[in-house]
Amino acid sequence: MKARFNYSVGEIVRIKSGAFQSFTGRIEEVDDDTTTLKVMVKIFGRYEPIELRFLDVEKITFTEEE
Repeated sequence: MKARFNYSVGEIVRIKSGAFQSFTGRIEEVDDDTTTLKVMVKIFGRYEPIELRFLDVEKITFTEEE
């Protein structure tokens, strides 16, 4: 059974592993066939595209504190 992930263009994710661990970025492309994402990450003041697997990221949800 294949795990299902539901990522969409424009969502904000945090990178969980690798050289860019703990960086955040915005999803620019989703490829369900290869289970990869293109995420724009700000590195040294410039946005760069990083290709990541679905398992390498986690969605960030923002909630208002009361």
